[in-house]
Amino acid sequence: MEREKAEKEFEEYREYLHFEAQRLASYIRLYHHLHERMKDRLNEINISPTFFQVTIDALFTAIVLCIDKLFGKRSERGFFNFLSFVENYRSIFSIDELKRRKSFPNDHWMLNRQPITIQRIENDRIKIQQIESLSSFKLRRDKSHDHFDNEYFLDRSKLGGDIPMKRGDLSHIVHTMLDILNTYSAAYDGNIYSLGPLNINDVDRILDILHKYGMRK
Repeated sequence: MEREKAEKEFEEYREYLHFEAQRLASYIRLYHHLHERMKDRLNEINISPTFFQVTIDALFTAIVLCIDKLFGKRSERGFFNFLSFVENYRSIFSIDELKRRKSFPNDHWMLNRQPITIQRIENDRIKIQQIESLSSFKLRRDKSHDHFDNEYFLDRSKLGGDIPMKRGDLSHIVHTMLDILNTYSAAYDGNIYSLGPLNINDVDRILDILHKYGMRK
């Protein structure tokens, strides 16, 4: 693949990957936030328990499916494939290419960086593999959220016992996505992304209004 074509593909790839990572990060943040608000707004949530329970359940299903799409080794697009692309076209991430692309002078501070090496790419693969719950999310997807497994279809309580997951791993997943995306985006042209939160205050505003209304009754 010629340089210009590889550059165009990378620029498109990172934009779409950022979009999907942002969507997953938003699902995770809202999922966590609703659980947190149960500590101080449980009575308000229970005014409409069906809505909130269905929302939390739908968010978890979306999280399971998105995680498997973004981190599944067989996914045609995702972080493993992204790292393979970087490895195959590593030349476009060189410091000299960054200098050319941005017209930086020789002494520009952005050029004072470690080059992208095969070892760095491999370390990022290992970083993904060390997220303990990835295998649990994949099993949940395969056996319940995307396909019906007869054993778990007939006894949903077995899911939690047989396929445990750590909620803390969700935050780890968000950090890993951002770190990998920004490592190669910064090496390419100095641009970095954020996975900024959606407007959580929307949920808080509703719960606080319900709280105030309830206090007046």
